[in-house]
Amino acid sequence: MKSKLLFIGWLSSSALLSISPAVTEPVAAQCVMTDVSVQVAVRGSRQPSRQSNNVDLQNQGRCSGNAITQVGTQVYTGSGRANQQRTSRQRINGGRGNGTGINGPTIKVPVGVKVDVYNPAYDPSLTRPRNFRR
Repeated sequence: MKSKLLFIGWLSSSALLSISPAVTEPVAAQCVMTDVSVQVAVRGSRQPSRQSNNVDLQNQGRCSGNAITQVGTQVYTGSGRANQQRTSRQRINGGRGNGTGINGPTIKVPVGVKVDVYNPAYDPSLTRPRNFRR
C-alpha cells in the first residue's frame, strides 16, 4: 500500500515538473474580439417581434495579446409587439509582440441570441370574465 502511494506521489510531482518550463515563459495569444447579444421579448401580441443585432468587428494589422468583450441585453415584457434593435462596433489594433513568431488572424466571435415568446397572460384580448374571483 505504501509503495502505491509513493508511486502516485512520484507521478504527480513528475507531471508538474514537465509543465513548469512552459508556465515560466511569457506567452502572447492572438487578439480575441467577442460580442454577445441577448434579446428577449415576452409579449401578448400574436405578431412576431422585430429583433435585429448589427455587429461590426474590425481589426487593423497584426494583433496579439489583446481581448475585447461587449455584452448587450434587451428584455421586453408587455402586451404589444416588441421592437428591439442593437448595434455594436468594436475596433482593436496593436498589442504586445507575439514571442512565438506566429501571427495568425484576430479571432472574432459574434454571438446573438433572440427569444420571442407569446404569453397569453399579456394578451389584452383575453380578459377575465366580470364574475371571476380569486
